[in-house]
Order: sequence, then structure tokens, then C-alpha cells
Amino acid sequence: MYTFKEKLQKTRQRLKQINQNKSYPTLVLIEETFYDLFSPLKFFICMCLMLIYPLIEIFAPVDLDFSAISIHHAASFIAIVMTFPLFFWTFGIILTSIIGFFGAPLISEEINNGTIVILISKPIKRYKIFLGKYIALLIFALLLSFCTIFLLGWISVLRYSGNIFHFFGISPFLFSVLLYAVVISLIFVSITLAFSSIFKNPRSPTIVVFLFVIIPYIGFFFLRELIHFDYVNLQLYHFDLGYHLANVYVMFIELFNALPPSIGWQSTFADVYSVYSYLGIVDADQNIVLGGLEKTNYYLPSFSLLIWLIIAVLLLLYGIFSLQKREFSS
Repeated sequence: MYTFKEKLQKTRQRLKQINQNKSYPTLVLIEETFYDLFSPLKFFICMCLMLIYPLIEIFAPVDLDFSAISIHHAASFIAIVMTFPLFFWTFGIILTSIIGFFGAPLISEEINNGTIVILISKPIKRYKIFLGKYIALLIFALLLSFCTIFLLGWISVLRYSGNIFHFFGISPFLFSVLLYAVVISLIFVSITLAFSSIFKNPRSPTIVVFLFVIIPYIGFFFLRELIHFDYVNLQLYHFDLGYHLANVYVMFIELFNALPPSIGWQSTFADVYSVYSYLGIVDADQNIVLGGLEKTNYYLPSFSLLIWLIIAVLLLLYGIFSLQKREFSS
């Protein structure tokens, strides 16, 4: 964290840039905020945190000869190993926590230090301040997501086979996960910046965003384990944000046929997030088991996505409105 004097000096430098580039104040704020967020060491540490769990799974002992199986089979195996760790850890707990930790102070710290008074005293609208910080944080999250997925793809291929065609084989899976990461980044950047605008103390939005992380990914899992069948009887899936996120994640996987329908990965999403039930998919006409598990279909994936988008957009609009109406004293 910067001291007040350091923050004030940086704000004055930023305003000097804005005055020199009157037509593009938002671009100046984006650039300044991004370089506040980004440093090689910080970026490296974030990537290491995002890679821990997937790498543990990837480097677990495997009794499989990759030279004796097809490229499709090998690529499916590699992707299945990464499926749950990427959802729960890399683009679940860790990415959302990084967004919350680095994004929560972006506006609230300006308010707390009083430096936002200097910003709004110049010809720059408040929503542009919000927009500049929003885009910078989003770029940081997307760059981190892309680099993590690309690096993890190559590490997994080198670990198992060293065959470049296996990387091409898992590319649909990596692309589907990247799209999911974009959605998660948009949602949690919106939530984070909204609370950063609402609260004056930088710690408060950090705590609230952390709750938005813990409740979907961990909280509802323990609730389901505690009440078992009452989860369905009480229709708690309506409020289970973890189920809705997992439903969206599976939607992207199915959209690109990124994984074969198999109990190997679906059972985890049945146990932890109730996306699947333990009923096999059967062709009723021919009485043939087609493979994989049936989805619970509590919600269509598009509706699950819509629920999260509504939460993010409403908080985003309220955050901008709060910043617009807030009175600042010098």
C-alpha cells in the first residue's frame, strides 16, 4: 500500500497526464491503474497460486502408456485430470480472490485517502474513473487467465507424453475453460469494483468479495453434505450459487465437446455441485447405456449464467450510482 503522500503524488502525475491528453482521460486511467496492478513478481506469484492444485493432480503417478493410445484418448485423459482443479481452484477460489484482493482498494482507497477529490475536481466524469479502473482490472485478470491456461496446457502435455499433437487435442478444452474464465472475470470484476465504490474502507469490499468466493465454492458444499436429500426437497438449488457456476462451466465444456461424457469427471460435479445425478444416460428406444451421467437440470445453464450476470450487473450499476451520488469533502 502507498502512503498518503505517495498516493497524492501519483494522483497529481496522473492528472498531469490527463490534462495533456484531454481527449482520452479514460485511457490514461486504464494505463496508470494497470501498471499499479501489474508487476512481474506479482504476476508470477499469482500464476504459481493458480497452478498449485492442477499441478498436484497432473504430477500424480499414472499407469498409462501414452505411446500406445490414440491422440483423442490421450487428450481426453489429460483434460479430465485438469477439469475439476481448474473450476474449483484456478478459476474458482484463486482467480476470484486475486480479483477481489487487488481490485477492492482501487476506488475505496482513493475515497479513503481523499485523493479522489483531486480527480473529480478536474474535467473527468466519475463514471470514467470507474470505467478506467474496471477495464484495467479486467485486462489484468484476462492476461493472468490466458497465460495460466496456456502454460498449464504445455506442462501437462510435457508431463504425460511430450507429443505436440496432444496439445492440439486438448485445445478445445483449454478454449472452453478460457471462455469460462472470461465470464468469471467479467462477473467478479463487476462485483469487486461495485463494492469498492460503495465502501470507503478498503478492507470492507475485500471481505465482502471474499464471502462471494467462499459461499459458492465451499459454503453450499457443506450445506448439501449437512442436509443431504433435503437440499432437493427444500429446493435450495435456486440459491446455490456454486451449482449455478458449475452449471455454466459444464455448459462451455459441452458446447465445444471438450470432454467425453464419462463418470470419471462428471461424478465429481455430481458429488460437489449437484450438476449431475448418479443415473446413467440410457437410449430408451434401444435400452443402451450411452455413457456418462444424467444432468440434474435444476436450471438450464443459460439461466444459471443469467442469474450471475444479473447479480453482477445490478451491483455494478449500484456501484456507479453510489460513486456518482457520493459527496466528497476535501
